Amino acid sequence: MTYYVRRTLPDGTPGPLEPAFPNVPEQVDETVLVLLEAMAGQQEQIEELKAEVEALKGGAK
Repeated sequence: MTYYVRRTLPDGTPGPLEPAFPNVPEQVDETVLVLLEAMAGQQEQIEELKAEVEALKGGAK
């Protein structure tokens, strides 16, 4: 499904309809989807570990 948006033109009027995500292919390969989910999970783990390290640094002072 393609989503469309209207950008506001410099004069304040709504512009023409255009794809909201022009660089995203219509159909995403299942392998790519699995990889993207794995990357998101890794990013969450990294953020949690960063918070844990910062907490440990703060407690060591």
